[in-house]
Amino acid sequence: MSNEKQEKDEQAKKLAEKHYAIEEGVTDVIRFTQNADVELVETEPIKLLEVNVYTVPSGIMPIQFAPIPASGITYPLSIIEVTPDEYEEIKTHKLKLPDGWSHPEPIPRANG
Repeated sequence: MSNEKQEKDEQAKKLAEKHYAIEEGVTDVIRFTQNADVELVETEPIKLLEVNVYTVPSGIMPIQFAPIPASGITYPLSIIEVTPDEYEEIKTHKLKLPDGWSHPEPIPRANG
């Protein structure tokens, strides 16, 4: 595994752990990646889908964030927050994710 890929993977896990910790309603965090050539481009964001029982249904609305080097996040970030019902619709393809949101990788809570 390249250092860049390992660094991006670690940053994605760090973000997921923070979101599990600060957002009580988050039940699942799923990271989406593309092929390695695309993922290693500095401008390619870390893409996280967060299932939150306390959010309101609003469809697929990615929210973009710039890198935050002071917090150890050196890649841009794109987050989509959905309800559990919307997540089921994503899994059955009733709701479509944006282009480039493929290869889902669940990031479990650190403590179980």
